[in-house]
Amino acid sequence: MEQLHQEKGSKTKALYLQIKEIYRKKILNGALQLGDKIESELEIQKKYNVSRITARQAILDLEKEGMVKRGRGKGTFVIWRPGIEEDLMHVSSFTQEMEAIGRVPGTSFVSITKERLDAKTAREFDTDEDQLMYCVRRVRTADDVKIVYMISYYPLSTNLPMNPNLINGSIYEFLDYTGSGIPTHIKEKIRAELPNDEIVEALNISKTQPVLFRSRISYSEEHKLLELSKCYFRGDLYAYTITTSSDKD
Repeated sequence: MEQLHQEKGSKTKALYLQIKEIYRKKILNGALQLGDKIESELEIQKKYNVSRITARQAILDLEKEGMVKRGRGKGTFVIWRPGIEEDLMHVSSFTQEMEAIGRVPGTSFVSITKERLDAKTAREFDTDEDQLMYCVRRVRTADDVKIVYMISYYPLSTNLPMNPNLINGSIYEFLDYTGSGIPTHIKEKIRAELPNDEIVEALNISKTQPVLFRSRISYSEEHKLLELSKCYFRGDLYAYTITTSSDKD
């Protein structure tokens, strides 16, 4: 059995964090797999000689990270699945991406406002600031696990509804339905970042967990601007793949 570091000091992790890491590693290396039941709070308490509160906090942290799911009277089960890979060779929505790999897409949070582009966002997309646009903030999930926090801007000409309940699915499908068109040309930039407080709260992750940032500019077939999107993916659950080939005479 793994031993906890009980000594006190600034570099020693709290006991609940040590326990969380033990179970997290078991899930990531396959010792605990999808659907497996993990020990109860009482069993963890006895196994590691800690308080019930410490055992409960370890499980709560695992749940926040999308590793396990608790069920009243049923126990705690592993829900984590191996990371998601997106092929950059195709233009698709998050909903389409998840459905293509057999995941169930969802939305745990959505809001819509009309906002003017701030200077930082304008620089990111190399466009003029102070433009009034729809701003949609969403937390998208896969199999009920929070995967990405999206902040997307749309021209007022897209006539998005101000009712969040009407845009909690694929916005691309909505744009297609209303005649604005679907993205056929995109420009993306990808980099690793540490999350700010807004992203930490949205994805329930720690401030030290890197996220994969993707900015996307989307155009319709008529080269009309459809979307400016800033997406923050959990770095431990999401990856991009690029397939290329060399031309030989």
